[in-house]
Amino acid sequence: MEEKFVTVKTFTFPADVTMVQTYMEMRGIEVYFKNLVSNRLAYTLGDIDMQVKSSDYENAKAALIEGGFAKPEDFL
Repeated sequence: MEEKFVTVKTFTFPADVTMVQTYMEMRGIEVYFKNLVSNRLAYTLGDIDMQVKSSDYENAKAALIEGGFAKPEDFL
């Protein structure tokens, strides 16, 4: 059965992605970025979705909050 991916955070600036990606991977959470390459190539801003496996969502959410990259209210 194929696992689904869910968006856990959306970025506006491509430069913000690298630090969060490294942090998440250090925590053992695999991340994927939707629209990152097109944003970098076209120099547009916004709608870069960080996605994780649905089974990693709760861990990813906790890691983002713990790392200071998100607030609990971001997930309401």
